[in-house]
Amino acid sequence: MKTTAFSVLIAFALTASAPAIDAANKQTVPKPAAAPEKQRELLSSHDTVARFTGLKEHKCRGRTSLCPDRCGDSGQLATFAIVNYLNHDKTAEYGDPKQEQFMVLVEDNMKNVKAPKAIRDAIFALKPGDLVHLRWNHDYVTQAGSKFPERPIKNVSPLTKEQADKLTAETSAKPKAQ
Repeated sequence: MKTTAFSVLIAFALTASAPAIDAANKQTVPKPAAAPEKQRELLSSHDTVARFTGLKEHKCRGRTSLCPDRCGDSGQLATFAIVNYLNHDKTAEYGDPKQEQFMVLVEDNMKNVKAPKAIRDAIFALKPGDLVHLRWNHDYVTQAGSKFPERPIKNVSPLTKEQADKLTAETSAKPKAQ
């Protein structure tokens, strides 16, 4: 029996559009959904010298059926007291003003990491009272029809007192933009 190019093309088109089948269970396997695109708008950026005040257990006070134990908003909260601003850029009307402290949930009560691993490890290596170079953004995120703020940490690195003083002096020596 001869197979024509047309019948091969039809057979290929049918198999390409047909859903995948799990042979062992004889069930249709859905194609994985593409991750929704995340769009970010920078509202403000913060570059600071801060003092790590410590980690504490935070308990979510939300009122959903998952709160406080399974919502993902309870866990290890890291707190930083802002010693000095090196730079603050408020790029939009609703951007955060300069802060006196910054808090971030490092991991939830089920040990799910809530910050990038490098940031989490750097925070866990700190002792209360340590000085750090702390940078974060205040972003407005749009994803899959939802809109919400995020404040991702861009940098947290330990500083000696001398390094912190030098950064502060360099910043105060720069002329202010009018």
